[in-house]
Amino acid sequence: MTRTFTSRIAAVALAATLALAGCSSTPAREDRPTITPAQPAVAPEPAVPPAGQVTPAGAGQGLAFDAKNRRLAAVTDGAVVVFSVDGGLKEIARVRTEGHANQVAAYGAGGGFLVATNNAVLVVGDDPAAEPRRIEVDGDVLSVAAYTGSGPDVLAGLADGRILGLHTSPPPNPDTITGPVEASTLLVHDGAVAVVDRLQASITEVDVAGGKAGKGLRVGRGVTNATIDPYGRIFAVDTGRNQVIGYTITPFMERFLYPVPDSPWAVTYDETAKLMWVTKTATNQVVGYALGSGMPEQRKQFPTVRQPNAVAVDAQTGTVYVQSATGGGIQAIPAT
Repeated sequence: MTRTFTSRIAAVALAATLALAGCSSTPAREDRPTITPAQPAVAPEPAVPPAGQVTPAGAGQGLAFDAKNRRLAAVTDGAVVVFSVDGGLKEIARVRTEGHANQVAAYGAGGGFLVATNNAVLVVGDDPAAEPRRIEVDGDVLSVAAYTGSGPDVLAGLADGRILGLHTSPPPNPDTITGPVEASTLLVHDGAVAVVDRLQASITEVDVAGGKAGKGLRVGRGVTNATIDPYGRIFAVDTGRNQVIGYTITPFMERFLYPVPDSPWAVTYDETAKLMWVTKTATNQVVGYALGSGMPEQRKQFPTVRQPNAVAVDAQTGTVYVQSATGGGIQAIPAT
C-alpha cells in the first residue's frame, strides 16, 4: 500500500511546526490544537467461539508479558493480576493499584513489571506477591517503559504531556522533558525513545540525555496504540482511519501505511514468528501479519473474546494472549 500524498504533507507540516517551536517559544499546552482520540468499536456478541483456551478474568484492557519469569500481567479494575503461563494461565498474585492502572509493561530483560497509575509508578519484582516499590509522581501516569540508556531506569509519560526520567535506586529529582500534549505511550529501543500523543495524533522523538523532544510525525487521523519491536520498528494503530502505520525509530521516518478494516485497536509483535498481531474490535478478531517484504501480509486470523482491547505474545512459544474489556476473560491462542 503506497503512502498517501496527504499523509506525507501532514508529516512534513508537523515536523516543520515542531522545528519552529524549538527555535522560539513553545506554545502553552492549552493553546495547541488537539483532536478527540479515536475509540474502539463497541464489539458485538461473538458469532463463533474464541480460538484457544479462555481463562475467566475481570474486564480490563492492558496486558504485558515477562519473558524472563514467563508471566503475564493483566490490568483489571483496581489491580494488576499476574499469571503464570506454563500449563495454562494460573493467577499467582494480585497487585493493588489504589485506583485504576493505566498501563502495565514488562520491566525489560531483568524481569518483573512496571505499572502506570495515578500519581505513581509501581515496580513489581521477581516475586509478584511481595509489596511493589512505589515511585511517587506528581501527576497521572498514562505510560511507562524501562529505559536502557544512561541516566534514569524508568520513563513515565504523564497526562499533562511531561515525560519523567525516574530512578529505582534512592532517587534524585526526576528528569523532566516537555513537548507532547499527552504522553500516551512510550516506545524505547536501545536508548532511542519516541512518544505517542493521542491528542495531537503524533509520534515524536525524545532526546532523554538532552532533556528535550525532537522531530514529530503525524499519525493518520488518530493514533490509539503502538508498539516497538526488537529491530526498532514502530507499529502505530490509526483506529480513526482503519490502518496501521510503520516507522523506524533510527532513522525516525515512516516506512509503510497499511489498511486494517474493522476498527483495529491493540498491537504487539512476536519476534520469533516475525508476526505483527493486531486486534479488530468491530469483529472480535486478532490478525497476524508477516513483514518480511517490508509491507504487512496477512498470515493468520482467529476469533477472539468479545471486545479484544489488549494483546500480548509469548515469543518463546508463540502463544497470543487477548484480553476482553467486557469481562469475557483472557484468551490464550497457541501457535499453529
